[in-house]
Amino acid sequence: MRPGKAGSKKRLPLRNVVLARAPRLEDPRLALGFGLTGAACLVIPLLTGLLIGHPAGGATVGLGAWLVAARTIANPAGMRTPYLLGVVLSVGVGTSLGILLSGSSWLMVLVASALAGLGGLVRPIGVTPALTLLLTAANPLPLDPVPHTGLQLLGGLLAAVLLTLPWPWRRTRPVVTMLGETADILAGLVEAVADPAVGQDEWDERRRKAADAIAEVRMARARRVRWERSRAAEDVALALRRVFHEIIALRGLCDTLARRAPGAADEAGLGDLVGSLSASLRAYLAECPPEHVPVVGFGDRVDRLRDRVDRLRDRAAGGEREMVVLVLLRQIAHSAGRIQEALDGSVEAARRLCAPGLDLATLAAPPPLAFDDPRVRHALRVVLGTAFASIVIVLFKPAFPHWLVIAVLVTIQPTYGETRAKVWARVGGSTAGGLVSAAILHIAPGHWTLVALIGVSAALAFGLAPTHQAYWATFMTMCVLLLLDFQVPQTARIAESRVVLTVVGGVIAIACARLLWPRGETERLAERVGRMLDSHAAVARTLAQLARGKAGAERVEERIRKAAVDAEMVTGALGYIAKEPGGTAPEAVDEALEAAQRVRDDLLTLISVLRDEPTGAGPVPDVLDAVADHLRATAQAVRGREPYEPAAEVSRGLADDAVWVGAQAERRLSELEANATEPGSGPALLRTAAVDQALRSLDADAVRLCAAAADAFASRP
Repeated sequence: MRPGKAGSKKRLPLRNVVLARAPRLEDPRLALGFGLTGAACLVIPLLTGLLIGHPAGGATVGLGAWLVAARTIANPAGMRTPYLLGVVLSVGVGTSLGILLSGSSWLMVLVASALAGLGGLVRPIGVTPALTLLLTAANPLPLDPVPHTGLQLLGGLLAAVLLTLPWPWRRTRPVVTMLGETADILAGLVEAVADPAVGQDEWDERRRKAADAIAEVRMARARRVRWERSRAAEDVALALRRVFHEIIALRGLCDTLARRAPGAADEAGLGDLVGSLSASLRAYLAECPPEHVPVVGFGDRVDRLRDRVDRLRDRAAGGEREMVVLVLLRQIAHSAGRIQEALDGSVEAARRLCAPGLDLATLAAPPPLAFDDPRVRHALRVVLGTAFASIVIVLFKPAFPHWLVIAVLVTIQPTYGETRAKVWARVGGSTAGGLVSAAILHIAPGHWTLVALIGVSAALAFGLAPTHQAYWATFMTMCVLLLLDFQVPQTARIAESRVVLTVVGGVIAIACARLLWPRGETERLAERVGRMLDSHAAVARTLAQLARGKAGAERVEERIRKAAVDAEMVTGALGYIAKEPGGTAPEAVDEALEAAQRVRDDLLTLISVLRDEPTGAGPVPDVLDAVADHLRATAQAVRGREPYEPAAEVSRGLADDAVWVGAQAERRLSELEANATEPGSGPALLRTAAVDQALRSLDADAVRLCAAAADAFASRP
């Protein structure tokens, strides 16, 4: 069965932390195959050590395997061998440092804290180096340092290979599959462009689904490493993003056409155009022989549409309806042509993706770090929590002190709410696992019995981890304590210390999460919303420069991507705020996010219209500048938490510009009817009429965005 994410964020009473969520065999979160494979990583070296007469060496290999296998519980099916080899390297670093720093308490405090902070900041590093350092430095080595390090690395390599074999439970998500699904979703989106039966709500849902699919492809890098990247996959993903933008523009143009000239779409054959575009997208990355990618060309449909535009131009009598239809069909043909260019230009890349044996890669670079980034604050919490726990160890010298630091390391989460939930699960699970382990250690079973118990506890730990964090804490505690006993015989006291120090470590973790920036995202929400408004204003400003012929479309598209990233940061902040103590986000922020998406859609439509033929001087750049001023002034008001109303000059300027657009269109239409046009007036009219509807929509959506953002923070302290 497909494993899910480990852990649960819901807090349960301590007495119910294990029993409240008894798993069932039909639970899709169960990872039974993963559990058996993870147990095999430990049992194989233990049995091998017993058979050859070196149980301590087998236990050392098993511990290295456990340290690597434990990193896979969050996404066992998505792990790749190169990633786990990096974890093996982390085990080697932690083991070497643990051997070197053993006996040097204060230096170990500094190094462990630094490694913990680095692991909190860089997800691929994680807690493995710090955890390995503490386990190595705090426990007597069963072997000499060099053989111990080598055998532990051997165990890590065993886990890295064994867990990434093509087991049935490993339902991987290759990038080519994700790209193919994205193309299918875009095909469904384009089918809704000219379908009158598709309402606004359904269109919004399809657009969100397409945007999520594209975002999933961009975030797929988290499942791979740098040297697995594929240039072909990057080219295909870029083409699909361009297609997505053009589909948004097509929707706006077709809506305007339906309102201003009902029936023109059928007359122009837009249904056929949309149908062949959908077929092209569905076939774009379909399963195929490597020598051929069956891209269904829709260039003929585009050419037919352009022919219809030419015929309409020839017979147009200068009436408003004919001119509007001409303008809109012309822009639709341009947008469809750009979709054709995007797909045709990436056909070779798509063909390479279909070739067998290609190791596909991910696409997006990690986002840049800033001091107010939640990851940075989480890393600082981990550093300070680890340092405090280490100082407690140095000063009070408790028995088995490493469990205190380990408890802090694995319990602190990015938010207070998540930390508190994990503390409940970990304390309850460690208590249950520690009590059972104490009873087992008191009996002092032999090696063969220990192998069986370790195998069962490991299978349960890995298999049940996706259902609830408490199960992982319970059986992982048993597994580790029994594994350490297999290396060097232990007493029941180690289990007792494990329980006590886990509770103390949980208290330290909660204190760090509660005292250090517990409401960081709540306090920064206004700044993030202001940044989102500023980035949308920058798009409008750059688009005004494009309309004047002073900037390229690529620059505007880059600004659009930056605005989308800033909007995603606001969305992410809302997720953090829900887990912060006393943190609540104003409901109007969700409305602002929705309005921001509409604003970006309007801007994409305008890019499509203005890309080839800027308007030069005139109303379009002025309206865009006015919208940018409106957004930027609202951003300042949001940051200051002050009520904001548009200045009379801005509102009057927008109204005057809109009237000017209408007046220009009417004057030029009159010139055409009188056959007394000035040079260039015809093309100017076409461009003005094409952007008029998009400008009006942009103005309305920008007003909604500003109103929602200002209302969200005007009355908040």
